[in-house]
Amino acid sequence: MTLEVIECEEFKELSLRLGSLMENGELKIDERIASKGYLTATMAGGQIAFRTTRFVGTIPVTSKLAIKVTPRTSIANLTYMLVRSGVIPSAISGFSKGYMPRFVAAANVEKIYGRSLLDGAKSIAKRGFMKAYVKNANAPPWRGRFMASETVKRHASKGIRYRHEFDHSTLSATVIENISLKEALKQVRRWHLANDKKNPIVKEIDALLHDLWSVADWDGRRTDLLSELSQKVRSIPPQLAHYRDPLWAAFLILQSLLPEVNFDGFVKLDSLIIDVSKVFEAFIRRELTDRLWKQGYIVEDGNKRPGNFFVDGGGFTVHPDIVIRKDGAIVALLDAKYKTDPKEQDRYEVLSFMDAMNVAVGGFVCPANGVDTSRYLGSTATGKKMFGLRYDLASHDADAEAQRFSENVITMITGSHDFV
Repeated sequence: MTLEVIECEEFKELSLRLGSLMENGELKIDERIASKGYLTATMAGGQIAFRTTRFVGTIPVTSKLAIKVTPRTSIANLTYMLVRSGVIPSAISGFSKGYMPRFVAAANVEKIYGRSLLDGAKSIAKRGFMKAYVKNANAPPWRGRFMASETVKRHASKGIRYRHEFDHSTLSATVIENISLKEALKQVRRWHLANDKKNPIVKEIDALLHDLWSVADWDGRRTDLLSELSQKVRSIPPQLAHYRDPLWAAFLILQSLLPEVNFDGFVKLDSLIIDVSKVFEAFIRRELTDRLWKQGYIVEDGNKRPGNFFVDGGGFTVHPDIVIRKDGAIVALLDAKYKTDPKEQDRYEVLSFMDAMNVAVGGFVCPANGVDTSRYLGSTATGKKMFGLRYDLASHDADAEAQRFSENVITMITGSHDFV
């Protein structure tokens, strides 16, 4: 069955005929996305209008139809942003899409692909783990298939008598494919025991590892295992197609990698659903944290350390995305807006943050739109100075762009208007 994929940009609307969403006379929306908020739907005139939200990725709607939501901003490397931000994307287990065979080192890959690996390994266990003839490292003497050519080459040709070569092998499940699945499952188990030990996936992995008891543990170097796995995973025969997706998941987990999500390719993995707004905010904060400390600035997440809206308490708080301190005092506030142009309400929000936290300098961080540049917006009657800063997500030199942006932030703090 061919899956139809329709492309749509973030925060856009897409109308589909009701008939295209019907199966056996019933309207069936994929259960994996029905309650996740990835899409909103309204019905009018025999059509269903789907509105994409802040999430990007390939989202299944029915068994025959998926919507590929693309970022509204040009992004050179979304995976790099994702890794730097530390935001964990959602993976739709059981729904795969193609990725380019290019990867980026990342943390928390066990959480992202652990379920996919486990479900795939369970499916393999039901069908039976593959076996192959494996040479016995400690073969008993005088047993197995006599190898005349090896005997001549190694012994008889050298005048050695009474010594023979035998090929002694056994049919075993201890093959690279099964070893890799077992090692990756053990890694996912360790991650959850350290970070989320109450997760039911731990018991599921324990049960599956029991089924893998006959597969020996890998006692060599991890690099050697990965080298052998990389060869196997690219040439899986059709009769073992059920091994393909779990082995790719194991390959990423064992190396702590994420696929490059910007482009489609042939590597089949779970479709990653990414909240780009949240990634953009955390990414900007991470880049500033790593660069401004050299000048004595400390960058904080105002969502984790909110300020009081009223000086006498009252229970109301403000949550700026980025709080910048120096020598213990707040010197600037920034709000990350993943949109090309902030609205009037956004300006009021930032001004309320600045007023509540008694800060004279603040503004927005928005993706570059090809027209506006970082600039001074103006000053209020009470002396609050507001700036609009731009970050070029389409830049192919990520380090240079991060450095340019951090210099503009310092320019803003010091009161200069000479942005680069």
